[in-house]
Amino acid sequence: MKNIELPKIIAGIVTAKDNKSIAERRELVIKTYKTLLNKLANRNKNLSKTIHNDFLNADIHLIMREGGKEASNRNAFNWQSTYAILNLETIIKNATPAERENIFVPVKNTGNQKAHKYTNMVVLYYKFVDEKKWYMNFTVRLMLGVKSDGRYIQYSVNKVDTI
Repeated sequence: MKNIELPKIIAGIVTAKDNKSIAERRELVIKTYKTLLNKLANRNKNLSKTIHNDFLNADIHLIMREGGKEASNRNAFNWQSTYAILNLETIIKNATPAERENIFVPVKNTGNQKAHKYTNMVVLYYKFVDEKKWYMNFTVRLMLGVKSDGRYIQYSVNKVDTI
């Protein structure tokens, strides 16, 4: 079944790997992330921009200068990661840990994880499954930064595996 060619556009996302397509996906990621932030701000008038994760039973904060910046840097390189941003609300709500894998990992001592002053990182996963479309079967990793006050911050979401 996988010998069928990948469509050129999936859910409005160009699937090609050239620089022009990457630039188009980067613009889509930024626009989508900002739209989600506005939607959350309108929904939660007096609350911060959060989405509740059922597994952690915790509100996950979305912050443009953290998760949005990471998304615009990383999620444009392949169409699945861009697709994950289009479905970020669902992913955050429903992501769970991998079997026999520790959900807490140490913060990298360099780069943005250090710069954002996270005390820990949380790793959860979400699987896209479609019985009719082989290319829609993949797993994404959701990384959350944990602040010293216990807040969970959406840090990144990227395709990690094709099922």
